[in-house]
Amino acid sequence: MSVSTKPGAAEQRQHSREQLLHLLAEAAELEHNLLCCYLYAVFSMKRKGQPGVTDAQADTVHAWRTSIMQVAMEEMVHLALVANLTVAVGGRPHFNRPNMPVSPLYHPANIVVELAPFNVDTIEHFIFLERPEGSDVKDGKSFADAAGDYHRGPHPAASVMPSAMDYDTIGDFYERLRTCIQDLARDLGEATLFCGGVAGQLSPTQLDMPGVRAVATLDDAMEAIDTIVTQGEGGKSDHDTSHYNRFVAIRKQLMALSDADPAFVPAWPAARNPLMRKPADGARGVHVSAVAAAQVLDLANAVYGLMLRALAAAWGKHVPLPDGALRPERALDLAMRLMGIVAGLGAHLCTLPLSDTDAGTTAGMTFTMLRATDAILAHCEQAWIAERLQDVVHTARRIAQAEPALAATVGRLEAIAGDYA
Repeated sequence: MSVSTKPGAAEQRQHSREQLLHLLAEAAELEHNLLCCYLYAVFSMKRKGQPGVTDAQADTVHAWRTSIMQVAMEEMVHLALVANLTVAVGGRPHFNRPNMPVSPLYHPANIVVELAPFNVDTIEHFIFLERPEGSDVKDGKSFADAAGDYHRGPHPAASVMPSAMDYDTIGDFYERLRTCIQDLARDLGEATLFCGGVAGQLSPTQLDMPGVRAVATLDDAMEAIDTIVTQGEGGKSDHDTSHYNRFVAIRKQLMALSDADPAFVPAWPAARNPLMRKPADGARGVHVSAVAAAQVLDLANAVYGLMLRALAAAWGKHVPLPDGALRPERALDLAMRLMGIVAGLGAHLCTLPLSDTDAGTTAGMTFTMLRATDAILAHCEQAWIAERLQDVVHTARRIAQAEPALAATVGRLEAIAGDYA
């Protein structure tokens, strides 16, 4: 960025619980947005037997896909940690986010959030997003060109209305969040700040993924932030398995393979910023208009929306649960199984033509959001989930009549619906 974003005297503000919840919501959106961007690149990557890759090259692409998926799974851990932090201080987890592509004014000017297929430019963008503090890494060219010249600027010292802040890196943002929590713990006392308790959070026994922890104290909160930064969100230093270093290694191998074999095409020509609905401004994305792709996209987004509902149902539960409620473990299991369905549909979309007029571009998953992803009233959850699963299964069966490749997906959805009937 062209200006310093370190907080000066003019923007030092009193921290409040409302400001903290505001920052935690932004953290959740950052993690959610990055997760979607990484998944989109993964979905576009080719597999063995598909054109443009030899069997040996396909093995390398598979290794890259696995590495990026590991990054995406860690983003899910980060989202879970932010949700636990939010519950710990008395809030509800935030799973809403803006639709893609995100407005260049929504985040600081150097945070470009767009869906793009796997290629060197996209990987360089991922490296830029995950760069350590103080790094002079440049963004991928097309993403740098998309970055605006907007800065949020300083805030009045007496401001009581919560507001976002400028930050150079994602790691910088988390240091601001850390300071806010520390200041409130000092001013309010830990017992007052962490009033939400752990009962409504997800524990490591419920979400068995490295780094997951419940938050009850200031030390717990600091360790949660340490996990997020250390795993790769642009911290002060990097390590071999950080997101940053994973992406650097992939770029090096990708460039070497491309130089050695100009015929090497590791990804489908998936659309940059595909849109489920025709945009008012065509420059902000491309409409998925071919009938086959549009139908699969509709199904994929419906499954994604249901997955978010299931995630929302996993937090905030207290025993005894009312009749009709989903246990957190059941809600989380449903979300993870639906994520697998989204992955399969997302990969299939990248093989389908985007439109009848553009034979050179394929479709892609848009991760289109519901207006709200709030949890359903607890006593209605089981019935609501069963009802929605039947809607999804019915649609999948209809689409599979014209898309035989989705037969296995229909079977998996039917099994899920049966388990949650």
